[in-house]
Amino acid sequence: MAGVRFGMHSSLWTAAWTKEAAERVVPTAARHGLDVIEIALLNPEAVDAAHSRALFELHGVAPTCSLGLPAGVGASLHPEKATAFLQQALDVAHALGSNTLTGVTYSTLGYTTGTSPTEAEYAAIAQALRPVAKRAGELGMTLGLEPCNRYETHLLNTAEQTVALIERIGEPALMIHLDTYHMNIEEKGFKSGIEKAGKYLKYIHLSESDRGVPGTGTVDFEATIRALAATGFQGDLVGEAFINMPPALAEALSVWRPVANSPEEVLDPGMTYLKRLAVEHGLVAG
Repeated sequence: MAGVRFGMHSSLWTAAWTKEAAERVVPTAARHGLDVIEIALLNPEAVDAAHSRALFELHGVAPTCSLGLPAGVGASLHPEKATAFLQQALDVAHALGSNTLTGVTYSTLGYTTGTSPTEAEYAAIAQALRPVAKRAGELGMTLGLEPCNRYETHLLNTAEQTVALIERIGEPALMIHLDTYHMNIEEKGFKSGIEKAGKYLKYIHLSESDRGVPGTGTVDFEATIRALAATGFQGDLVGEAFINMPPALAEALSVWRPVANSPEEVLDPGMTYLKRLAVEHGLVAG
């Protein structure tokens, strides 16, 4: 993939990627000029890949896929189970036509030990992810790792930690997936986090400080877009505002109230604002 694509996480519209949801969401995304829909692949077995792929091709929208590992499948505790689950999810993502499987591919959201990450935990994660990353490369895909804030995981909180783990695993198909919501908590600044991710950064969630409408909170999106342009970013810019969420995910992310009045509000003015910044700072052509 070359160039920059704009997209939106599927949880803006639906709690589960069903056939009915796909038939509603894909044409909606196309009408709003989005290049990408990020499918929350929390239950890969339930996705009708052929049905969704036909819709994506019909409407000229591309899928990407993300997940967090289910309870009991965290890579630091159960590396073999994590590998098996991720391999299955990777196959479904590939069948959908996605060029990536990303997200919290190393842990279960909300799982922490109450202490700092250990060498044994990182060794287990590397063991779990190495064969999946190798398979991703064989399929022409990438496998992403998303560092999250300290309240959702103790394992990867910063770009610097994620670079170290990627270099430890040593597979070229690995990438970093940053998220401005988490960066706003964990990085010294948006520019700093982007620079530390460096060549590994291929995907970023543009998420407001309250996970709501971009441009209405404290995230410095102008600094973020400027830094991405300065580093020659080529990848996906995906809005993430959780309006329709599975209850288990809402619990893990502590989303207790609506973050926006409607999906339309997130798309316009929210995504319109982000696209304007991208043009102003030369990240995309006007």
